Amino acid sequence: MDYSVYNSKYQFMSDILKTLHFTMDTFIYNLAHHSPYEMLLYRWINKLYTKGISSEEAIQLIYKARNILLLNPKNSWCSPPILS
Repeated sequence: MDYSVYNSKYQFMSDILKTLHFTMDTFIYNLAHHSPYEMLLYRWINKLYTKGISSEEAIQLIYKARNILLLNPKNSWCSPPILS
């Protein structure tokens, strides 16, 4: 991979993680240990970078996606378990 491409991708990821209040080392550590949330964020960040989305747009899209994923009562990670 070309150095300039690697550098721009790193900067893109860094900008997003700073906005989401992550430090790069903590994020990478959790990613290496297969933390579901960090793995999901990493996939989203890679997809948005590949599509050429700006970091500002990517942050807004990630905020929207997180809200849908976490706050949607039907499929939410935060919804209480259904008890029979």
